[in-house]
Amino acid sequence: MAINIFTPELLERHFSKNEWKKGTRIFQSQGVKTCALDGETIRGVVSSERANQSSYLTRLVFEGKNGDIASFCDCYIGRDCKHGAALAQSFIHQHFDPNSTASPEKVIEKWLNRFQAQPTRYQPNNLQKSLLYFLKPNSYIDDDYFTLSIKSARSKVNGGWSQTLSTEHSASSLINSAYANNDDVAILTELMRTNQFGDNIKYFDLFEQIIKTNRCFWQTSYNLDEAVTLGAPLEAQWQWQALGNHLHTLKLVFNQPTTSILIVKAQPLCYYDEEQNCFGKINTNTQCDFEADLLNSPIFEEDKLPWVMNKLSMSLGDAVQRLPKPKTEFSQELTKPEVYLHFSTPSKSNPETGYVKINFSYQGSLVNPHDKNVTVSPDNISTGKVKLYRDLAFEQSVVDKLTSLKFSVQPEPKRYTFTNEDYLNKNKTPKFSMLMQGRFFWQALVHQEVPLLKDLGWHISFADNFYYKALSTDSIFDAEVIETDDHDFFSLGLNLTVDGKKMPAFPILLGAIEQLPKSALLDKEKEQLIAPESLIYVDLDNGDFVALRYKSVQPLLKQFIELFMPNALNSDGTLKLSRFQGHQTLSMLDDQGMIATGTSKLRSLADKLRDFQQVTTVPVPKGLNATLRTYQHQGLNWLQFLREYQLNGILADDMGLGKTIQALAHLLIEKQQGRLTKPVLIVAPTSVIFNWANEIEKFTPQLSYQVLHGSKRQQHFNCLDRNDGEEPVDIIITSYALIIKDLDLYREQPFYYLILDEAHYIKNTKTQLYQAFLLLKAQHKLCLTGTPMENHLGEFWAQFNFLLPGFLGGQRQFTKLFRTPIEKHADHDRKQLLNQRIKPFILRRTKDKIATELPPKTEIIQKLRIEGKQAELYESVRLAMDSRLKDIIAEKGLKRSQIEVLDALLKLRQVCNHPKLLALEGAKKVNQSAKLDYLMETLPEQIDEGRRILIFSQFTSMLSLIEEALIDAGIGHVKLTGSTTKRQEVVDKFQRGDVPVFLISLRAGGVGLNLTAADTVIHFDPWWNPAVENQATDRAHRIGQNKPVFVYKYIIENSIEEKIQRIQQNKAELAKALLSEEVSDNKLSLTDDILTSLLAPLE
Repeated sequence: MAINIFTPELLERHFSKNEWKKGTRIFQSQGVKTCALDGETIRGVVSSERANQSSYLTRLVFEGKNGDIASFCDCYIGRDCKHGAALAQSFIHQHFDPNSTASPEKVIEKWLNRFQAQPTRYQPNNLQKSLLYFLKPNSYIDDDYFTLSIKSARSKVNGGWSQTLSTEHSASSLINSAYANNDDVAILTELMRTNQFGDNIKYFDLFEQIIKTNRCFWQTSYNLDEAVTLGAPLEAQWQWQALGNHLHTLKLVFNQPTTSILIVKAQPLCYYDEEQNCFGKINTNTQCDFEADLLNSPIFEEDKLPWVMNKLSMSLGDAVQRLPKPKTEFSQELTKPEVYLHFSTPSKSNPETGYVKINFSYQGSLVNPHDKNVTVSPDNISTGKVKLYRDLAFEQSVVDKLTSLKFSVQPEPKRYTFTNEDYLNKNKTPKFSMLMQGRFFWQALVHQEVPLLKDLGWHISFADNFYYKALSTDSIFDAEVIETDDHDFFSLGLNLTVDGKKMPAFPILLGAIEQLPKSALLDKEKEQLIAPESLIYVDLDNGDFVALRYKSVQPLLKQFIELFMPNALNSDGTLKLSRFQGHQTLSMLDDQGMIATGTSKLRSLADKLRDFQQVTTVPVPKGLNATLRTYQHQGLNWLQFLREYQLNGILADDMGLGKTIQALAHLLIEKQQGRLTKPVLIVAPTSVIFNWANEIEKFTPQLSYQVLHGSKRQQHFNCLDRNDGEEPVDIIITSYALIIKDLDLYREQPFYYLILDEAHYIKNTKTQLYQAFLLLKAQHKLCLTGTPMENHLGEFWAQFNFLLPGFLGGQRQFTKLFRTPIEKHADHDRKQLLNQRIKPFILRRTKDKIATELPPKTEIIQKLRIEGKQAELYESVRLAMDSRLKDIIAEKGLKRSQIEVLDALLKLRQVCNHPKLLALEGAKKVNQSAKLDYLMETLPEQIDEGRRILIFSQFTSMLSLIEEALIDAGIGHVKLTGSTTKRQEVVDKFQRGDVPVFLISLRAGGVGLNLTAADTVIHFDPWWNPAVENQATDRAHRIGQNKPVFVYKYIIENSIEEKIQRIQQNKAELAKALLSEEVSDNKLSLTDDILTSLLAPLE
């Protein structure tokens, strides 16, 4: 019943239109919080529009007596407010389907009213008026364009128009007027398009359109019953009229003159016949586009008529020939003068400023533009009255030509400024001169423009002290290589033949650089702005200069970019270059067809550097306990090549491709050939120094070595003394951390080779470590790294500066010439130049490039050594376990003590991984792990190489520690353990390539996973059974894998891990028990000697 009482019509009728509209706004913005029907009252809470935090209690009450409602609200209005309207609309929305109730009467009535009139496209002309057009001469300027006024009026029944006129002002507004038909709209549109301001009519075709409406009238004496009509064209001629006193003007004369004709200025010219009330076009003898302006012809002196006709010919073209010639006393033919130009640079201290003096010769009589006379009476003609009319237009064209060459007209001198008596003659015309400033403009004038001006027949002369002189050159360079006392550098001289004499060309190239925009030289994109045929003017001495085409110097500027640096040249004009870029230099000289002398020794090296892939193949040394793959043998050949030519380089193969064995094979050859007469110093990260020792023992046992590491290293310092009668040590191995501490020892020792493993350690030239390496003396240097550049090219320069000082210039020079153009401007040419320069000195093979040479799976045993507090903890646990086990075994016997034995061995294995795995308070304080340190040291390099990595561990707590380190390093990863619930989601994330690292526990992921996206497997701790280990590896190495897989096994040297690894080979069951994650009561086949071996101390 209540719903029927509160109908939509009742609710909407109660509120005013304005309040209902406001209520709609509140309702649509969801401002009604609650709305409920309570008997005959609608109650609700409505938000305030001003502050959403406050709201109002609102109610709508039905009043049965009046059949109406009352609206109440606790807002400041109180009754019938917008909040009540919003509540009403919320109620309608909740209780009424809009499609099930009739629309309100107001809505229906509004809709029906739309059908009361026939719809029209345009505004209806209810007043039945039309637009009338009135033509009127310009009331402000005689002989100017006519103006148009527009009025509106009704047509009379018997024809004509009502005298009651309404003025219409704006043409733009009239377009939308109800009075304007299609013809009117076309007229108004054209009127606006041909007039920026005002209502002038400039063209006959617009007059024609207006008159054809039959609503056009002559405003000065109009009869609204007779509109202006179109008349036939009239014929007229332009004629020169003599006014006496040698004055002339141009007039338009009708073939049939009449007094009722008024000439109307338009294009073409028009007329209005007052008697006939008609309007038409005038046909003239010129029929040109400027006839409207010819009407306003001024009055000319007779002497100026030739000049006037000449100027008109420049605008009217052939039409001027149809004008009749004026009748004058003298001949009206213009005389073309000869041009005389005299150039001077009067100031020795400022030769960039100079002048040209201009004269025109009319049959021997000289005039200049300051002379205002339009005729010349030659002195050499004595008979009769002869006047030569100056060709002022041609004279002006000469001035314009010089202006285009950057000359500017000097103001006419004042009479009183002249002191020379000749200038005191008031009849003497002052000299006409033009000024030009700028060395480049003068050089371009002398070299390019003067010959062209002479070809025009102009007479050119120069002052005796004129500064500039263009010297000829064939733009052919030749080169000379000069050996220097400095073994690592040579001097290069370029010569250029100028005026038949050879001159040093590098200073000329420096001058060329100064003339070119620096942005174009350093930015590849902007380089295209310089046309190849562009001329570069280079100063020599005393105003002499030479012009070179950009295309002839561009290759030289690209190659010898050192020229861009300050003080680039030697005092003799030669360029100092590193011999290591000799291959690039000679190759460029050959490509440019330059003859280079003195190059025999440098060319021999350059030929080798240019084709270093074809270096001599050396036999693999005897005694190398390994078979080198093809790419490794090529690396050995390259190392031998560098040594032969006293060069240094970077071996930058991907991690795992055998950089170490290539270097050791190379050193073995050096020893066998008798060249290794001084020790080799190998510097490596602490985590891998003992790996070098293991590799030497394994692959090149003929090489002796000494590791200088640890607190007791000083006792081995005497290994550097080769005169103590003992067999000298071939190789010294130390860490980066100790180089600075032991610098005094190493800097006194000359080394045969200095080898830096993981050479990106020296990427920062400002560090004390980098400076320390520069102090070491070595006959040869070699860098080993899988990532020669991690962040920017500055790191690249740092390594080459250590290997080949000066090869890439100084750091600031390298930044300007290479780093900034390549990194900021993506300069491909500069990058290619750098690649060519360094190519012989860096050898990098990535695993994908040599995939065919690699086996499907490469296993690498990565032996590490624990030191410091981790080693001390290991030894403490070992001693405690050894003492405890001895007591237990003595009491219970070995066979009955297996649980205690396995518990002890498990603790030692946990220490090998990370001390924090031990449930001991003291172990928690040791935050040192050789394995974790090595992992985090090598992992970024592997990721940079694009590797996808699986890391397996038996200990889930170890995976958690690895995960913390990955998070700190910002390395993306996923983890799979027994507690992982969404296994497939984790696997898919890795397989898609979202993250590069996958942490997997033995039990959770040892089997059943397909991870072919991975190409690297790391076994963080050893497993008892090679078959189980292989199962984990096969998560990556399986069908569908199209990349070689690298498998790394981390083993702590001399620890329980290495000892169990030896047991693995023969006693699998024992190893299984020893390497189990849990302690079990399975029977152990342990013997006393095996247990003693397992609990032996670290060596």
